[in-house]
Amino acid sequence: MLKKLNIHIRQKLSTTKLGNFKAIKEEQGGQTFVEFIFLLLVLVILSTVLVTGFNTALSRQWKALIQAISMPNDTDTYEL
Repeated sequence: MLKKLNIHIRQKLSTTKLGNFKAIKEEQGGQTFVEFIFLLLVLVILSTVLVTGFNTALSRQWKALIQAISMPNDTDTYEL
């Protein structure tokens, strides 16, 4: 009885759900590509913003250090 029920359930799943899954998979092929492009675009923009911000902050610190070292100062105090 259990074996017959198992076969019956498999037949039901294979006839109803599998056909729909194949159709859905074919329809979503373009959507997957578009989602991949959008995700890639977000990652590129995010990395560009982070690198630009990091370089700007780092260049300001280097500029402040060079100015502090190169400026003559009588009191031996340096402000950054």
